[in-house]
Amino acid sequence: MAKSKKTKYSLSFAAFICFLVALALTVLLRAFKDESFLNWYNKYTDTLIYYEQWMQIYGATWISALLIVFNFVLKALIPWFPISCICVVSGVLFKWYYALLINIIGAAVLFTIRYFWGKRFGAGNAEKILAKNANVKTLIDSGKIGSNIALFGLRFSPLVPINSVSSLYGTTDLPYMQYLVISLVGFSYKLFSYTIIGRNVYDPASASFIVPFIILFIITGFILLFLSAANKSK
Repeated sequence: MAKSKKTKYSLSFAAFICFLVALALTVLLRAFKDESFLNWYNKYTDTLIYYEQWMQIYGATWISALLIVFNFVLKALIPWFPISCICVVSGVLFKWYYALLINIIGAAVLFTIRYFWGKRFGAGNAEKILAKNANVKTLIDSGKIGSNIALFGLRFSPLVPINSVSSLYGTTDLPYMQYLVISLVGFSYKLFSYTIIGRNVYDPASASFIVPFIILFIITGFILLFLSAANKSK
């Protein structure tokens, strides 16, 4: 009971921090519209535009696209950069619609490799890793882990390991195509947000760069509050 109460307070506090950061970023975005800041910022605009154009001319190649997808493959096999970093790099190099397509393909490859890994070799430590989260453990214990809704929730949550979920679902009866579509839909807001952040890294004072961060923190905050409430109800 004491551990459950401690977990509840920890989740609530983490949610509060997420909302606080989102508020701070909103205030910061407002401050960036101040005339004195704009006068200072405009001095560096030409340099930022130069780097953006240079990247699109020399960095946005099919080799770069293949290397990005290859990083998703590495992410599926060994500990590697967070998927957010890979998606941001894609956004830095390519126009947002190309970058988003590359990231969707990469995520699909990542989900696919781990799914069939689980189907061939079993979940391994995936269930043990996921069971550290009390709410996920409840899903596992109740036998609901193989459902469509559970998969969507696990992909939507920013707190659940991607590879562990994929490996565990490889051991269920959920058909591959159904698993892949639900995984991509549940993960789509993160793919889009990371891509837009990368695409607008050349204009860090813009709403296009900051708003995705605000959205991610707000969504994470609400998920943490939901988990806190679910923990309380047990």
